Amino acid sequence: MTPSFSLRPATPEDAEAIAALHVASWRETYAGLLPEAMLAELSVESRAELWRRILAPAHAASGAAVWLAEENEKGLLAGFGACGAQRDAELRQTGFDSEIGALYVLRAFQGRGLGRRLMVALAGHLAGSGRSGAALLVLRDNAPARRFYEALGRRMVGERSESGPEGEIVEIAYGWADLQALVEAASN
Repeated sequence: MTPSFSLRPATPEDAEAIAALHVASWRETYAGLLPEAMLAELSVESRAELWRRILAPAHAASGAAVWLAEENEKGLLAGFGACGAQRDAELRQTGFDSEIGALYVLRAFQGRGLGRRLMVALAGHLAGSGRSGAALLVLRDNAPARRFYEALGRRMVGERSESGPEGEIVEIAYGWADLQALVEAASN
């Protein structure tokens, strides 16, 4: 029997589970794309503290939201997405007043439409909060994620690079000027 999944908004009590999924998904997704030392340094404890702050009522009052995808029978967390106000000044100035800050689905659960369902929830939340457009950043070399966003009608709206001790990291900014169009694209 194929497992079923449901989506729900995250609560502060979900911080540890999101942190564990965040670390696991980064290690799966970015192996070979980010320096191994960077991935090895990730810790559930530090990510849990980050997610506790993000899920705090004061942060949620700013219009931010985190959605979870759970496998119904076992209650396993399969993926999550986070959205809120745009943090990048340049993207904000070009009309993308909100951002999809995170979208991760564990590899074992990919190919079941969870990424699309999470995008619908995130874009719907942003549109319902009075936001007009959204953008996100994706690693230039993350071909599977780029194909996913391209299938949702994205428009490339920028590129940025950051140099560090382990080398240069290049990200592509994708944007959707119309959140309702994103909801419709992700729903199909």
